[in-house]
Amino acid sequence: MDRIELRRAVEEAFTVTGADTPPWPDPHADAEVRDEEYSRCLRPEKYRILAARAEAWTQALCGLGLAAAEPAADPAALWRRAPEAGVGSAVRLRPVRADAVPLVFGLSAIDEVPRTLLVVAAGEPATTLGVLPDCGCDACDDGSANLLEVVDELVAAVVTGTFVHIDAGGGSEILATGDDWSASDWDDARTPVEEAVAAARAGRSPYHVVLGQAWS
Repeated sequence: MDRIELRRAVEEAFTVTGADTPPWPDPHADAEVRDEEYSRCLRPEKYRILAARAEAWTQALCGLGLAAAEPAADPAALWRRAPEAGVGSAVRLRPVRADAVPLVFGLSAIDEVPRTLLVVAAGEPATTLGVLPDCGCDACDDGSANLLEVVDELVAAVVTGTFVHIDAGGGSEILATGDDWSASDWDDARTPVEEAVAAARAGRSPYHVVLGQAWS
């Protein structure tokens, strides 16, 4: 897979899909967070930039012949474990390569404003890899660039086959993208994270694992 060509296709598509969702700088780059910002989101509509980025990836991947887009008639039926925020609409990108796993984009609402919260997932049924933004309050806003970078990293990890998701139950999970990883409620005394990831990639994990090959 030519990653430069893929990224170029995403950026070209984003000039169109993101035309009405402008980026914004980190509002706290030169200012401290104020207490009142923790309980509000004055402009939730700005987060529609996430849906625009997902659409750009969809157009790029389909345009390069790597996948076909399948809009979900019943978004709630896609998930292994439904996201807490709920999903109002979703699209599954089914890769042409048979041993690659599908990518899912789900969209929900922040403060009842639709298409402002993005769920990135993989597998069939879909396992959630990331929910963006993590928190929609103004205090946690650090600009759009970081959000788009996270979207790109998650999607690229699925498309290049470098991700693995491990679910040991009870909220104990690991997500590895390439050499990076994050863990939630993971007990290293049971199995160190690096060992758990290596075992999953080698097909030796006792837990529920989602991973797949590169899309091309």
